[in-house]
Amino acid sequence: MTMMQAKVTSKGQVTLPKQIRESLSIRTGDRLEFSLEPSNKISIRKKRRPGSSAGCAKHLIKPGQKPLTGKQMDEAIRGHMKKKYSDLLKSE
Repeated sequence: MTMMQAKVTSKGQVTLPKQIRESLSIRTGDRLEFSLEPSNKISIRKKRRPGSSAGCAKHLIKPGQKPLTGKQMDEAIRGHMKKKYSDLLKSE
């Protein structure tokens, strides 16, 4: 573990060392969560932004292909479910 230091300003602000910002991919405007542990150590964690998982399936879209709309996704799921469970529906 590498020990780093930072100075507290008169406003209580601290500049995070560059190595920490880079390793956590912290950018301007990001939110951080702080937890005070019983041993008086502080843990800092980058808070995930709402919708930050929105691009997690980007790799599934082929170049030049437009992403599906919500309606198109619903229709695709409905079609898949009908196909997958058609045997169950026929037996009723």
